[in-house]
Amino acid sequence: MKRTYTAITAPISDTIRIFGAVSQHAGTDPGRPALCQIEISGDTISATDSYTAAIFTPATKLFDGKGRYLVNGRELLAAITTAGKTLKGDGAATMTLVFDGDGWNMSAAGETATATATGELFDGEMPKIGAVIAAAKEPAANGYLPTSFNGDYLGRVIVAHTKLVGKTKAVAPLTFKNWAGNTKPVLFETVTDLGTLEQLVMPVRNNR
Repeated sequence: MKRTYTAITAPISDTIRIFGAVSQHAGTDPGRPALCQIEISGDTISATDSYTAAIFTPATKLFDGKGRYLVNGRELLAAITTAGKTLKGDGAATMTLVFDGDGWNMSAAGETATATATGELFDGEMPKIGAVIAAAKEPAANGYLPTSFNGDYLGRVIVAHTKLVGKTKAVAPLTFKNWAGNTKPVLFETVTDLGTLEQLVMPVRNNR
């Protein structure tokens, strides 16, 4: 008999937010399948495409099981999002994710409807990104201090950069141009065939 672990039981609106965020860092290259996964463990949910990474640590423990499980991040997010649309407006809707043998089973239920989805678990390992993120938290030799930004303001930077770059094939990274202090404006730069875009963002007070 296969051993079954219930991984997550939570409001579906919460899981859409959580996996929607983490899955942004899951890879899409089928040639590197391990990087297309989201890793769910007893303490965290994480993903990396080797260029970016994210680890989500829930304020309230979600995982009710043992071990680590790798699930294709975008497939799981699509299943949860579809279930969320089916149960739209049902504030009591919850989602349960169960690991059973080599697969995962997602079931969502509200007061008026239900939704289900299944998929396979990935047999392999993801890079150990926890150590990399931990190292990134260490103060730099130049006296770096944590800096906070309004997410909407950073969103404007990303949208403006993306619109200027457009669909051209030119390499145009978004450059974090400077950091003068945790209360000083930060400058981002985009250099394209059309010209250079400089964007300035003011930090917000960091109370942490």
